[in-house]
Amino acid sequence: MRSKSFTLLLVEDELADAALFQDMLAEVGGSMTVHHVEHGQAALDFLTRQGEHADAPRPDLVVLDLNMPVMNGHEFLAQVKQLERVRSIPVLVLSTSDRPEDVHRSYDAQASGYVVKPGTYQEYTRVLETVQAYWQGVLSLPSFADLQLDHRTPERDH
Repeated sequence: MRSKSFTLLLVEDELADAALFQDMLAEVGGSMTVHHVEHGQAALDFLTRQGEHADAPRPDLVVLDLNMPVMNGHEFLAQVKQLERVRSIPVLVLSTSDRPEDVHRSYDAQASGYVVKPGTYQEYTRVLETVQAYWQGVLSLPSFADLQLDHRTPERDH
């Protein structure tokens, strides 16, 4: 396990689903700080520190629902992966859709993973244990400070 803090941005329009996700993550022992926004535009604002999100931390992982108002998950992925400064942040799609088109479209847009929302409490617990162990424990992720030290690529947000 990594010792540094881990920040997750949850992009989910259903408040009950967002609360369940956060409660279950805490229950499985997740030591992640979770920030929640309700649609893709708010997530872009969070990542680019716009408006009310001017002081937002850089998340280590974005967990993204697909079906949302204002800007859906597919639109968010298409835009965020064009922004050089934040495109390296992994995005895990967590959706009720098991449609092959949604899975393929998400990966084509550079999603880091795709998980169909589980139907039972036990399955959901297992998924969140896996998410926590994999993303916080096993993976090496770039930090924003590390990216700033890399002088080979100038930062450009489009």
